[in-house]
Amino acid sequence: MVAALRVARDLDENAVVVFIVCDTGEHYLSKFHSDEWMKEKRLLEPQKITAGLMCGTKRAQAPSQVIFISPGDTVGEALARMDAVGVTQLPVMEDGRSVGSVRENRVLAKVVRNRDLLESKVDEVMEASFPTVDVDASSDEVTRKLRTSPAVLVEEYGRIVGIITRHDVLDTRGS
Repeated sequence: MVAALRVARDLDENAVVVFIVCDTGEHYLSKFHSDEWMKEKRLLEPQKITAGLMCGTKRAQAPSQVIFISPGDTVGEALARMDAVGVTQLPVMEDGRSVGSVRENRVLAKVVRNRDLLESKVDEVMEASFPTVDVDASSDEVTRKLRTSPAVLVEEYGRIVGIITRHDVLDTRGS
């Protein structure tokens, strides 16, 4: 800016000075870009994206707590909860621990054959728990686990704090 003013000082009043400022913030030592903001703007390197960042970014559009079902709830309640929140799978949780999972398509296939299952307990139809990763796990580790599971639970200090689905990974990697 100072250089442009010095050049302009020596020109006549009809002259035009074009001054271009490129400001991405990258050259400022005092500038701070949060990892979450960088990820949202797709400026963060993929290896720096962690499970925690994936959950944190998704929280803007998703519920702030993990939606789950208890093993003692009914299959009908599980299907209703999935429908109400617009998800296709739920972790089955008991005392803060994952004890299983339910997937809408598989439960519905069983209910079509036997409607009485709607009144059965979730623990009668639940499958294996979703795998867990630490909040600091890399996006690569999350992706590896999602090859064999539709969702991954995110754990921080032994507590389930989030869930990442295959769809979430696609949103993170974006185009």
